Amino acid sequence: MLLATLGGILILSLAVAGVWILTHQQRVSDQITVWQFEPTSTLSSYAERSTMTDEGLFYFYASRPSVESTESFDEHCASHVEDVGILGCYVHGDRKIYLFDVTDERLDGIEEVVAAHEMLHAVWDRMSQSERSAIDPLLEAEAAARADDPAFVKTLDYYAMAEPGERLNELHSIVGTEFSEISPELEAYYGTYFSDRAALVRLHTVSDAVFTERQADITTIVAQIGELKAGIDTDYASYNGGYDQLNSDITDFNARADEGGQFTQRQFEDERDELVARQDELDALYTSIADRVSQYDDLVSQLEALNAEVSELNESINIQPRAEGDS
Repeated sequence: MLLATLGGILILSLAVAGVWILTHQQRVSDQITVWQFEPTSTLSSYAERSTMTDEGLFYFYASRPSVESTESFDEHCASHVEDVGILGCYVHGDRKIYLFDVTDERLDGIEEVVAAHEMLHAVWDRMSQSERSAIDPLLEAEAAARADDPAFVKTLDYYAMAEPGERLNELHSIVGTEFSEISPELEAYYGTYFSDRAALVRLHTVSDAVFTERQADITTIVAQIGELKAGIDTDYASYNGGYDQLNSDITDFNARADEGGQFTQRQFEDERDELVARQDELDALYTSIADRVSQYDDLVSQLEALNAEVSELNESINIQPRAEGDS
């Protein structure tokens, strides 16, 4: 009896297992892929620093991630939008993640964030419609709360153009890797894939600040240069006009002085002193202009250095320099 009962349980268990396999074929396929995949130390480091849980790691490795140099990466993930660099992509057809090899040490942490972002695309790709529908309103609520953030709006506009129809897919990855404060429901959801999402977001914040801080510096310097130039141009025009008039008045004064009898000694001294005072004012204005020109030149040098640094950073995140003559 006991053997018969155990046999019945065994047969039932096998039947249930067979049904589970039939209804979870993608999970089974992914598991086989994970077993066969041998991650590099770099990929393991990405997973660890981004705090992927076992479940997050499963989807990451199921996507057979690879770190590629520019040429090989662009074969799979090239951007055709000017001034946009692609650092990673999840190719739906192959269910594979490609990651750009960022070597600039100033951008420490950016690759981990990209790896996490793409892993969440792999998760989304495997979610059922009902699973997506459950979190869609939560994602849209986070987007609505940041509707006044120009950088975020610009990002969504780019995805709307480059990947029409993938708004929620992208929000799913952006919210999970970039937003520090989200609803408790979403925080619990992302906890399935990250053990310390706050640490992941800090990596994003620090690496993103490399660009935002330099852009803020550039904006400030450009404004200072514009203000200085406007003042210099205005005062230089006043200086030239003032000296033209002064020279004319000096010529007239000298002519009258040579003729004699044109003014008393007191009048002569008063007019001469007035001309000398005007010359002193114009000379002081010129000194002020020269000082501001020096400041202007210093700011231009700072701007050129910042632009060169940003150009280096852009190349390091796969934004190619514009061809000569491009505007």
